Amino acid sequence: MIFYVFIDGIGFGENNPDKNPFSKYAKGIFLPLGGKTIPEDSPSRLKELTYLKTDASMGIKGLPQSATGQTSLWTGINACQVLNRHMSGFPTFTLKRIIAKYSIIRILEENGFKADLLNCYTPGFAEHIKKHPRHVSASTLIQMAADKPLKGMDDLRDGKGLYMDISRDFLRKFGRDFIDKDDPVLEVQDPYKTGKEIIPAMKDHTLCIYEYFITDKVGHKMNWKGAEKCISDLEDFLLGVLDAMDPEQDQLILTSDHGNLEDLTVDVHTVNPVPTILYGKYTEQMKDKIHALKDIPHAIYDCLGVQIQMSEQEFVQTSSN
Repeated sequence: MIFYVFIDGIGFGENNPDKNPFSKYAKGIFLPLGGKTIPEDSPSRLKELTYLKTDASMGIKGLPQSATGQTSLWTGINACQVLNRHMSGFPTFTLKRIIAKYSIIRILEENGFKADLLNCYTPGFAEHIKKHPRHVSASTLIQMAADKPLKGMDDLRDGKGLYMDISRDFLRKFGRDFIDKDDPVLEVQDPYKTGKEIIPAMKDHTLCIYEYFITDKVGHKMNWKGAEKCISDLEDFLLGVLDAMDPEQDQLILTSDHGNLEDLTVDVHTVNPVPTILYGKYTEQMKDKIHALKDIPHAIYDCLGVQIQMSEQEFVQTSSN
């Protein structure tokens, strides 16, 4: 299985604990984002990780943004080049067209592979998008483009999906209007255990995608306490993932859409390179092919033997939207 983890708004930063929460709080997989190295006495799998500094700007000036960056990560199209700018927030008409045609989940499903978005949504999400139909993220759209249902609370209960907040603090706080207070789905989760259990639960899949976006929200708020919580939860979760993976059979790909959390002296994104962290079966095959966000889907297709032709030019005519 390929586990493609997207963490919103993280980049490589300075070894400066007054500026960079990765420098101050990271103890494991995120140490290099804080300008540090993985210690020799770390768990062996952490020392086997490959870190790539990945270009989120992709030839366009200005601060990289979510809508274009995520579209590129999920399709292999340079969305910034299509629009000739970086686009924040939710995908525009043109970006939705790109996702509809080149969603990595759709492409893999059409080529006989089983692919899925693991994020689980509350019943409240359906109500929200009825009122605000434009408020659908790029990651949600890649699942919809494949005509696959979004995962819900039953999937979360059954261990077949993940909530956007690993420990489910947000779910307990904001899901009360839709979920019974005694429902086990609201129980506090151990991030390490969650990571270790999701890999065997999804072994029948070729590709699973998980989106974690609280890091970007914390970065915009310049929230050090929130940053500490995110880093701790994610490092424990990812260590569980690594411990559950068979490096001869499985592959971890972890990346981001732009920098942010690595510099809490500002409340905007950064132009720092973002990490692509690799571990497992295809690492040697992938590591020299990934230079920019758009390269990751193509590296996955190459490993799986999927032949696909695509070009940014087919979308440029509608790039004003």
